[in-house]
Amino acid sequence: MILKTLFRKSILHKLVDNHIYTEAYIWRDERKRFLSEAREKFAQGGCPGGSLADYAKALDRHRVTFSEYMYSYEYWRLDEAARDAFVSRSEMQCIYRKMVTAEVRATLNDKVAFLKKFAKFARRRWLVARDASAEELKALVTATDCIAKPIVGTCGQGIFKICANEVDDWQQLYARCRDGNMLVEECVRACPEIEAIHPQSLNTIRVVTMSNEHEVVPFGALLRMGCGGSVIDNTHAGGVFAPINIKTGIIEIDGIDGKNHHYPTHPDTGQPIKGFKIPHWDKVLDACSKACHVLPGMIFAGWDLCVTPDGSIEIIEGNHAPDFDGGMQAPLKTGVKAKMRDTVKHLTGTDPTKLISIWSKW
Repeated sequence: MILKTLFRKSILHKLVDNHIYTEAYIWRDERKRFLSEAREKFAQGGCPGGSLADYAKALDRHRVTFSEYMYSYEYWRLDEAARDAFVSRSEMQCIYRKMVTAEVRATLNDKVAFLKKFAKFARRRWLVARDASAEELKALVTATDCIAKPIVGTCGQGIFKICANEVDDWQQLYARCRDGNMLVEECVRACPEIEAIHPQSLNTIRVVTMSNEHEVVPFGALLRMGCGGSVIDNTHAGGVFAPINIKTGIIEIDGIDGKNHHYPTHPDTGQPIKGFKIPHWDKVLDACSKACHVLPGMIFAGWDLCVTPDGSIEIIEGNHAPDFDGGMQAPLKTGVKAKMRDTVKHLTGTDPTKLISIWSKW
């Protein structure tokens, strides 16, 4: 901390581009955290392969997390040429920091701002607890089951379901939602075919797009399914995911979880995953394509949506920095770095892989 303070006051700091300093600091922090986790995991034992020394090598070259190295992409099985084909989460975040505009980032990070800006695609009822009364919250929950989620949050953290017949103390519920800065939304139901896979969760579809003002490229897609009765379908919360063929809307391989376990059928319900066709796939792609043009400069987006019982498309949220693991790289153990590079270069004229270096800028 002392050295950091002295550097900021020095003439050298004024000569170094601030973005380079920021990127260097981010990378130093990531490397420290990633190595610490890897040491702990290897010390615990039970890893299917690899070593701490090999992980450190992969980390320095590819900025991979332990999970990516061990499970998602199984780097420990691969030679350098095969490893180079993947783009890691940290590498993509570096690209996003340089290519995603402040407006896109702010709008998609704030769930309320998103609902207002994308009202055409998100038609469900909602309220912000801190801006509403206990009576208004009760009226909404009495009319329909609801989902409460932090206004700013990721990975499904802090989300819970509210059903009127399960509420014992409305004031206590209101205080929990208000103090937790919660957005309370009407529960959206998926069409019967998707709901049957795991009825307790929404089972959202994630579509990753890349675009410019004239063209939208659907880059990858997956279906996310909850497990164990959880209302959350996020993989980080223990869910199962499966890649969707972007052209046909069909899931062509087994679903997998965060530990690389494979599931041809859902582990709870036994519903088929492999071979499942997403209903109204053409409407899904059309909704994503139109949503890409709501905000200017939206090069990347990850759309979380569902097909409702009447066949319409409800977008749950948009993500300005979507991961490339679930629907693209992890299930098939096939890297898409070259495809991503070529697509972004076609749309923007910029090679995004050159932005991964801490010395580069947009």
